[in-house]
Amino acid sequence: MTKLKILVILCSFLLPFILFASDDDHAYKKSHLYKNLDFLELDKKQYKQIREVLIKYKKEYKKYYKYKEEKEEKLKKLFLEDDFNEEKYVYISRKIKEKASLLEAKNLEKIHDILDDKQRKKFSYYLQEWEVE
Repeated sequence: MTKLKILVILCSFLLPFILFASDDDHAYKKSHLYKNLDFLELDKKQYKQIREVLIKYKKEYKKYYKYKEEKEEKLKKLFLEDDFNEEKYVYISRKIKEKASLLEAKNLEKIHDILDDKQRKKFSYYLQEWEVE
């Protein structure tokens, strides 16, 4: 009998989690920012602008990631050749990093334009999180 009571109590604790987990997360996806920027205390206009930047950023990042995969495949092929071509390897590696840096700078510039001075200062502490890898 005590086992049944324990089971009922456990189920009552788990039931809310199960119910919330089954909710349609469409509303969440629609309002969720890619990165957590709550600490910036954005107003509604800024929130909307940042959201648009991040949606575009996400699309650009997917393109970059595909590019990076293709270039890394070339790097693997270079390594498998009988003679290692250091110059080609360095060139391709630099192109990958250059494209990442440009993507990062482009998006940070957009975010910079949206934020005020106080928000920029707060944001600057988290720049490393925004690095494109």
